[in-house]
Amino acid sequence: MTAIQQSPPQRLLTECQGVGGLLEETQLGTVFLVADALGFEASGAENILEPILRERLAGKFAVTEPNPQWLNVLECARAISDSGADAVLAVGGGTAMDTAKLADWLSVQNNPETILESIPETPALAPPLIAIPTTAGSGAEATHFAVLYREGQKHSVAHETLRPAVAVVDPVLTANLPPALTAHSGLDALCQAIESIWSIRATEDSLYPATAALALAWQHLEAAVNDPTPADRSAMTWASHLAGQAINLTQTTAPHALSYTLTSKFGIPHGAVVALTLGPVLAFNAQVTKANCADPRGPEAVRGRLQTIFEALGAKDVDEAEALFRRKVEAVNCATTLAGAGVLSEGAVEPICSQVNLQRLANNPRRMTEEDMRKILEAIIE
Repeated sequence: MTAIQQSPPQRLLTECQGVGGLLEETQLGTVFLVADALGFEASGAENILEPILRERLAGKFAVTEPNPQWLNVLECARAISDSGADAVLAVGGGTAMDTAKLADWLSVQNNPETILESIPETPALAPPLIAIPTTAGSGAEATHFAVLYREGQKHSVAHETLRPAVAVVDPVLTANLPPALTAHSGLDALCQAIESIWSIRATEDSLYPATAALALAWQHLEAAVNDPTPADRSAMTWASHLAGQAINLTQTTAPHALSYTLTSKFGIPHGAVVALTLGPVLAFNAQVTKANCADPRGPEAVRGRLQTIFEALGAKDVDEAEALFRRKVEAVNCATTLAGAGVLSEGAVEPICSQVNLQRLANNPRRMTEEDMRKILEAIIE
């Protein structure tokens, strides 16, 4: 048994170079690498890790698609199993993280093909996973769940042992991110922080990282996209990780629930599509009442957390907060309407409403009906 266990508490490193010492300390001999095909080299991670892995590499899987795909996850799981590696190293953005998390976990389970129908009560312990994000957005290195797409349908798998044993949060790896990817990933972190604050699962433990992430992302996102300094890159990297810590406790809510069909059907980048609906959902949640409140603590508790969001955005009320959020999205050159994002079909609203992620929707503080969803989407068509 190695010194690392793939369950909380999670170990945190702040330099990619530290992976070498970690492997020596924990006596992990061989490593299977799951890496984003482009980001591994572009981020500089390849130059840092290649000497470390030269004598340890048991196998490699390149992630080439923009969202985790079921067949790719199974292929990666078989490769990990066949390699007999002592540990798995994930390098890349959210897709690489989730692919590695699921594949590592499935590599030791019986009948992995059935995992979407039934999660074992006591899953086998997978090789420890070391997660190194090269984008600043998903926070997947900090969470115990992962998403994948099977035949165009989004699925989410959650278990405490899915959380990586080690997270390596190194802002240097984000220095070469292009503006569009910086914007999309940064908006994801920003939205996750906001959603975590208003989630019905919010607690004192989750509010600390969520509010810290919101403050960092709100202050630094625009500069990180348009004229980044090392300080901006560092702030967004930590905003992403803190937002990941927050949603690990609370999960996400309505904006994420509405996002998955828009990503799978229309190809809109995840962070950009979540930002499309966050403002309207903020306005929707501000109208919470006792009759429609999903939070057992009541509407006053929800309004108190919404006030925390308003203050972080520098807004006096919900209308100003929604307007400021819209301007922030525009400032990083992302769309604030479905038409602006390229969704031109008049019939686009119905499939989004009918295929919404109900698990994420249930975390929203105000209950949302299909008619509510339709109104929110119709309000941002053009």
